[in-house]
Amino acid sequence: MVKEERYRQLYAQIKSVAEGESDSIAVMANMAAMIHDAFHFWWTGFYRVVERELVLGPFQGPLACMHIGYGRGVCGTAWKERRTVVVPDVEQFPGHIACSSESRSEIVVPVVQKGAVVAVLDIDSRELDTFDDTDAEWLEKIVALLPPLGGEQEIYLAAGCFWGAEKYLKLIEGVTFTEVGFANGNAENPTYKEVYTDNTGYAETVHLRYNPNVVSLRFLLEMYFKAIDPTSLNKQGEDEGTRYRTGIYYCNQSDRAIIDDVTAKEAKKYGLPLQVEVEPLRNFYRAEEYHQDYLDKNPSGYCHLPVALFELAKKAKDIVRQ
Repeated sequence: MVKEERYRQLYAQIKSVAEGESDSIAVMANMAAMIHDAFHFWWTGFYRVVERELVLGPFQGPLACMHIGYGRGVCGTAWKERRTVVVPDVEQFPGHIACSSESRSEIVVPVVQKGAVVAVLDIDSRELDTFDDTDAEWLEKIVALLPPLGGEQEIYLAAGCFWGAEKYLKLIEGVTFTEVGFANGNAENPTYKEVYTDNTGYAETVHLRYNPNVVSLRFLLEMYFKAIDPTSLNKQGEDEGTRYRTGIYYCNQSDRAIIDDVTAKEAKKYGLPLQVEVEPLRNFYRAEEYHQDYLDKNPSGYCHLPVALFELAKKAKDIVRQ
């Protein structure tokens, strides 16, 4: 039986098993078992996003790594880049995590729900070059059958210099992860020095993930507006340039209504057009490591935000609402 037809039948079987089932872990377990049995892969299983790492979930196969960091190995890369990663030879993949020397090729498919990666499906083979576009296409369809994992959501916020903005946002209860980088520009893999020239179109941006059971997107945006001058174009504090523009970049289209509502209410306070860019996220590149958690590493480092804002963020608590 050709691969395409086998996947077609498998998809129908998994869909039948998953229908009406709300327990995502139970569905993950059966999904891993059915894929594993259909193709006799060497290892088939899931890793779930838990705060700042991937944690081992239901799987079929031998002993596996239990924790994988963001951006590390094939699984962490698929999570970070929000895309399916096909690796013909794992030994040639930069930063490959060798849980076992028997793995020769691999495919990792991110599970995206409500705009955020909540898990990844990881499959390993003992043979080289096992996986191709057919595997990617059908496995993406299969993981879309998973019921909601109740996982984290994410948003990207540009608020001027990202050193202070990251420290401020990460202090808000319910924010589980932050990193700084460059969003919605025109070049691939820009460096900080390149972005600093204002020739790349990027904005210094904080990528954050949050637990929607603890803090709502609406509350996060209301806190965001407390930390910016939304009427200032390409300037926050003493920092000036297009890289310091303010912006809200979203992954989930359903977030747009909340963003528009909060923005409209903020605009009424000023009686002026706001200069906050609101767009779908087109791209995001993580900044160099020394920029990450900069003010934690350098407590006396430059920050355009007043200390009082950090105290506000520490005390802020949301009564979760949308």
